[in-house]
Amino acid sequence: MYASRVIEATGAAVELPQWAWQRPDMRSALRQRDVGALLRGVQQYTGASQGRIAVAVGMLQGRVSEIVRGMRTVTALESFERIAAGLDMPDDARMLLGLAPVHPAGLDHLGPPGVPRFSPSIRPSRRPVRRSNAAPRTQPR
Repeated sequence: MYASRVIEATGAAVELPQWAWQRPDMRSALRQRDVGALLRGVQQYTGASQGRIAVAVGMLQGRVSEIVRGMRTVTALESFERIAAGLDMPDDARMLLGLAPVHPAGLDHLGPPGVPRFSPSIRPSRRPVRRSNAAPRTQPR
């Protein structure tokens, strides 16, 4: 009993096996942003208690209970981020949930190879921005 309390007090992530993130029910919950179904899957595939999940994701156990029972929904981006971090969510699962990947190594194709996308040595253009929808200025004569 003491060991489980120590684990719960650490706030370490609840880690699902990789195969659990690939299950159709988990992927569907991620796509629909159904955190209640997601947390029920976490309980099912890890055996973690609501208290353990709550500590990992930075919520109170009562709040996790309300979400699991469908009495409360998660809408805040910060909450989705905390849940993803607390579950040590892989990047493909994060993207299904609508979050940015933590390790965007798979996105290297967006820029030319060997050239950093944002380099401090490249100075931005100092030309003024022209607004195409702005009315033309008239000069007094």
